[in-house]
Amino acid sequence: PRGHGLRALTLLTITGLVLVTARGLLTGNWWFFVMLIWNLTLAWFPLGVVMILLDLRRARLASRWVMAGALAMWLAFLPNAPYIITDLFHIQHINESLLWFDTLTIFIFAMTGLLLGLYSTALVHRLIDPLAGRPLAWALMLGCQMLSGFGIYLGRFGRWNSWQVMTHPFRLLRAITQAIQEPLALKLTLTYGFGLACLYVAFFVYVNGFKIARATV
Repeated sequence: PRGHGLRALTLLTITGLVLVTARGLLTGNWWFFVMLIWNLTLAWFPLGVVMILLDLRRARLASRWVMAGALAMWLAFLPNAPYIITDLFHIQHINESLLWFDTLTIFIFAMTGLLLGLYSTALVHRLIDPLAGRPLAWALMLGCQMLSGFGIYLGRFGRWNSWQVMTHPFRLLRAITQAIQEPLALKLTLTYGFGLACLYVAFFVYVNGFKIARATV
């Protein structure tokens, strides 16, 4: 149920914030971990978009155009959720005396972001499945994971942000055209896209298996 998922994600978010606060108070160094909080805020955004869309649908206020616009916005911001995985790159620059603490902190943020993305994808999957049919719905959801892999490349190496789809669309389009020709972009997109797709399938199977198990108890 949606409520249980939100409570679990909120608990993980609070856990990360507690660790970040403790780190800042003990060392006086807040900068990097403020960036983690910002990245996690962006990771929550696509889930928020989907939840608002579902509420509008429930109230019969979501036209096809509203639904299409909301899903486009969801997709544009979706890469922010798994993007936090790449913050693990920074472990190599962490002081050895704090490595044990910072590794856990970054991992919790990355895991929370990943689960936010998987959860929002599952909600979208449930929304479009009766509209598009099961095979097409699955193809779209797995395709979204591949696009997230490409979005991670644009964010980490191109330093692009999701909102620049609206503020600098033509510059972003040129950057995408150039990125397609980069070998690293292809490698990262395929690797992260494949990993995210497999994680989504596993998440979907687990969530639905859990529901079946509860129903049979």
